[in-house]
Amino acid sequence: MRRRLYLAIMMLGAGMLWAAGCGNKTDEGNSVSGTESTEMAVFDYNVDDYVTLGEYKGLEVNYPVPAMSKDDLEMEIEYLLEENTKYNEVSDRGAEEGDFINIDYKGTIAGEEFEGGSDAGYEFELGEGEFPEDFEKNLIGKKKGENCTFKMTFSDDYDEGMAGKEAEFAVTVNSVSEVVVPEYNDAFVKEVTDYDTVKAYEEALEADLMTSSQEESVELAGGDALQAAVANASIKGCPEALYDACYNSTLKEYQEYADMLDMELSDFIEDDESLDEEVLSFVNEILVAQAIAKKEGFEITEKSYQEDGEKLAAEYEYESLKEFEADYGKIYVRTNLMREKAVDFLYENAKLKEMSQEEYYGGSESLEGSLEEAEDLETEMGETEQAE
Repeated sequence: MRRRLYLAIMMLGAGMLWAAGCGNKTDEGNSVSGTESTEMAVFDYNVDDYVTLGEYKGLEVNYPVPAMSKDDLEMEIEYLLEENTKYNEVSDRGAEEGDFINIDYKGTIAGEEFEGGSDAGYEFELGEGEFPEDFEKNLIGKKKGENCTFKMTFSDDYDEGMAGKEAEFAVTVNSVSEVVVPEYNDAFVKEVTDYDTVKAYEEALEADLMTSSQEESVELAGGDALQAAVANASIKGCPEALYDACYNSTLKEYQEYADMLDMELSDFIEDDESLDEEVLSFVNEILVAQAIAKKEGFEITEKSYQEDGEKLAAEYEYESLKEFEADYGKIYVRTNLMREKAVDFLYENAKLKEMSQEEYYGGSESLEGSLEEAEDLETEMGETEQAE
């Protein structure tokens, strides 16, 4: 559910990237794939050489009480409608507000192109305010294949660099599509879900949302307990191969986010020092989780790896562990299973301090803002997939 997207953003901000695609760190900082034996050699060390555990049982941690609101339900219904919305291309009429259009555009000021003023194959909903009003109104009535050139003046509050400036835009309309949103009723629900009625669907959705909220509350409280266990432990260095794998893993994950959102890698990574701190935090969590697993007797064996790995693959909607490993690698699977077991153990042995979701996330405004950020990320991801 969508709260999982919010959780991913929280983990991204906290540097808890248990990411994919590990290899050996290259001089350029890029990931290179290796053989299975090379991958598993990352774990060829004695964790006792690096970690002396401190207190890790009975840790007091905050526990956001699972909750499901009407807004959560409505958001999921909205996503269902969005997923089944059709974009029917039209050629017998001009573009209208609410249409989804694809354009090439080039903006110039005093004859010179300016940063961010040009693009090709850009898709957006006309009238949603993605572009300035004066820009969008010039596209009303334009048909597929039409070209137009117009001037507009940016408003005084647009931004420091462009405010008050006059620009000329040359635009080609590549396509105009009518947006057809399905009607939310029993017939629609029966067609696109496993339920026959709106009532049955919403009851199941409420149960799924509550289950998702419960799982995330356990993950958050257990994750906080793991961080506390790391803080209480004495950690002396780390295996070089593990650090390299985590470095590449973290860098690759950030690069994928940047590519997905058409951003620069530097938007996610401030500098080499901050990246190093994040990687070390990542490595320390792995080491402490492994030390706890060893002491408590729930280390990853070949049998448990296969059984639990298959379950993890299914959660990611893969048909087999082999296919999952092909995309993510054995290191990803192993570290996630290790962390999951440690988090569950620490949660079960923690002293939970219950609090509301708003209290845990730092107030209702903070929670709302973070959820809006999650929705924006989901929208960006959806638009990227649609463009592809």
